[in-house]
Amino acid sequence: MFFPKRGCHTCKNRRVKCDRARPVCGQCQKAKVTCQGVVEDGNFIFLNENEYAGGSRKRRRGPNVTTTTTTTTTAPTMSTEALAIQGHFNTTMPLRTESTSGFSNDILNFGTSPTEPLDFHISPALDIPLDVQALAYYTRIHVEVPHGVPEVMDGHLKYALADWFQSKPDSILSLAISAVSHATFGRAQRSQAALNVGCAMYSRALVKTNMALKDANEVTHDSVLLSAMLLSFYENSVLDRVSQTSSRDIEAIGSRSFAHHDGAMALLKLRRQRGWPTNTNMELDKLVRRQLMRSLLLRSIPLPLWLRDGSKYGETGFALEMDRYMVIVAKLRHQASRLSKGPAKCSAPISDEKMAELRSFLAETQALDSALARWATILPAELQYRSIAVQQEPHIEIGDRSFNGTIHIYPTVGHAGLWNRYRALRLAVNALILRALSAVPVPLELDLNALKDAVKSIIYRLAEDLCESVPFTLDLIGTYQVDGKEQFFVTQNPTSLKGAIKASTAYFICWPLALVITIPDIPDRPRQYLRDRLLDVSEIVDDGVLERLAITSVHGIE
Repeated sequence: MFFPKRGCHTCKNRRVKCDRARPVCGQCQKAKVTCQGVVEDGNFIFLNENEYAGGSRKRRRGPNVTTTTTTTTTAPTMSTEALAIQGHFNTTMPLRTESTSGFSNDILNFGTSPTEPLDFHISPALDIPLDVQALAYYTRIHVEVPHGVPEVMDGHLKYALADWFQSKPDSILSLAISAVSHATFGRAQRSQAALNVGCAMYSRALVKTNMALKDANEVTHDSVLLSAMLLSFYENSVLDRVSQTSSRDIEAIGSRSFAHHDGAMALLKLRRQRGWPTNTNMELDKLVRRQLMRSLLLRSIPLPLWLRDGSKYGETGFALEMDRYMVIVAKLRHQASRLSKGPAKCSAPISDEKMAELRSFLAETQALDSALARWATILPAELQYRSIAVQQEPHIEIGDRSFNGTIHIYPTVGHAGLWNRYRALRLAVNALILRALSAVPVPLELDLNALKDAVKSIIYRLAEDLCESVPFTLDLIGTYQVDGKEQFFVTQNPTSLKGAIKASTAYFICWPLALVITIPDIPDRPRQYLRDRLLDVSEIVDDGVLERLAITSVHGIE
């Protein structure tokens, strides 16, 4: 017996295999076409015995079978125009059409069943509610992560949807997820309607959050902390290149998003003071803290004392060691703001106290760079990567997203993200060393020029490694066979990477690129390459702050 496959109408018309995902199948999402819904087989008869068993309805005499016509958003419906043309329904009977939230439900009351089979085309229902489309887009593109990603790369979004399923429709978390999903969907699809809904949901979420902050019991709930983090991303998503500020300072560019991070940090502190976290809550606190640390480091703000010890939040092993280095880098970047900015001020005499401070700062940054270099050499074998020379086959062009003819291959994109965060940290540290050396007014029994050249060499090598990791992270690597051997190449540029790679994958390189692009000592060639890739990534993840960072980096970051 032949059983029809339940693919969507769009895929059947395009003659491609449908994955039957709901509400929008994967093939339609990739092709950016309207998914007409998964076909349900209408030949099966559904027997609902609940009404009879409960006594709410009396069973008819005769065979226990009734046939009804039901329409849903994914099942085919008959248009009133087609029915009128065929004349197969009783025009004296009422026809009721109701529409709520974008759904179209047509209940057709037939006077008599047609004696001949209908030969007109049945049009599928095309109306999928905006909120369903937005949530489906956000889940598939921004939340789902590849398998095999190391735990050290986990983020707090893994808990957002899990908690959302257990929350009420009008809860803080539901409103926050709705705001973010509509904003990202609206930005990606250029849908003003979605952006308007997202703005309304955001306003309601803010009101609910303010109410929760006044409730001593609710303020420490996971949903409130998650909502604060989600609303920070909403601000990133709605910011475009024409923003209210003309400043190139990162604190000014991301001020609205960082305000939510500061609020989340206050909530996290309150949870710790009240001894709120259980084993489950502790995991969420750890993941939120990771994001807050990256935010503070990007802004050159030192971590408060209660946030510094990662072991109290569940960090262990090499992840805890990296965590400690991040705490030190944030502190040193903050201290660097008090240093003189280079040779221009070297003519002024420097006090013994200032010189001692400069010596201490230089020694600490050099020791930290050595520790970071050692950390990379003792990582487990399963976290390592391999470097491969890019081959060029006569019929394959290498796109401009390649760099120096070498690419890095990793077990997963999460492993690439780990290494790139490490490189971004070392780049930041070496930039601080270079700043300290430039501030030295007289030789410190050292060959300053030789030291500067060595530091610049490290900076270039780290920037080059970061560039050579981008093709793997953005899934731009292809292979072909030559004499039975696999050769690698960087694929030719697509017009846009939007839709070709998930945002949840691109997130792994967002922070390294954002941090590195704020470092003025990156050489011009890798800087331009990384700036262009940051623009690519900002489009993929629908992030206006990253876009502004990339644009302003042409003129330098303050």
